[in-house]
Amino acid sequence: MIGAETWAVGRLLGATTEFLAGKGSPTPRLDAELLLARVLALTKVQLYINFDREVRPGELDQYRELVRRRARREPVAYILGEKEFYGLGLKTTPAALVPRPETELLVDEALRLAKKNWPDEDILAADIGCGGGAIALALARELPRAEILAVDISPEALALARTNALNLGLDNRLTFLPGDLAAPLAGRLFQLICANLPYIPESELAGLMPEVGAYEPRLALDGGPEGLAVIRRLLPDAPGLLAADGRLLLEIWPDSLAALTDSAGRANLAVEEVLRDLGGHQRIVVLRNR
Repeated sequence: MIGAETWAVGRLLGATTEFLAGKGSPTPRLDAELLLARVLALTKVQLYINFDREVRPGELDQYRELVRRRARREPVAYILGEKEFYGLGLKTTPAALVPRPETELLVDEALRLAKKNWPDEDILAADIGCGGGAIALALARELPRAEILAVDISPEALALARTNALNLGLDNRLTFLPGDLAAPLAGRLFQLICANLPYIPESELAGLMPEVGAYEPRLALDGGPEGLAVIRRLLPDAPGLLAADGRLLLEIWPDSLAALTDSAGRANLAVEEVLRDLGGHQRIVVLRNR
């Protein structure tokens, strides 16, 4: 760990990178930079411009505490309390999952469908299992004519989503609804329903990185034996919620696709498209009514 002697920014980053690498961080240099930038109130670019700047004792104490937390594999997003998603700065807490790059692919597809199929219409969209609000807020910013409903069963997650909406000036664009899956949406027809629900199979939970398994909410991770327990509860209700040309977009565990396709068929839904993430894994599934 960092000692009490005098440290310049560059030397401190080097030592911290080595320390965090030894603790198993997959991104030790980036972690070191983000944490020090926070303590010094600098951007990453400014950090490098100030490589020879001496870190004062009080700053060093603050940095040491943040590094200790990261060494325990607490996610950087929780330590800093923020994470960027789709160009939005979101507040992050253990009440909800840390927004992930693969979920941006789901937003990309939802926006593509909206602009292709309903370019000049006031559409209705929903984010089921909204967590901290990442998907719903991205849609609200990019689709100014859409009415967006955001649903979550967790009061803490829904409160975080509301805070994010307020912070981004988008609170007048969304309606937040507490409840289980589709229940709060009954009686309305949607052009777009997005759902990033728990999808990690039980057998995979023990092998998750500590950043995920030890810190992120189990409720938002555990998808049951095949990773489809929660998704399967949504599927039978989906046909009655989708407009004639509506789409349901799901994020899934890649190995669950065949079982999902079978379950969707029994719910009278058809798989229209499957998108791969940057790692080449089947990640986003687009469903429509048969």
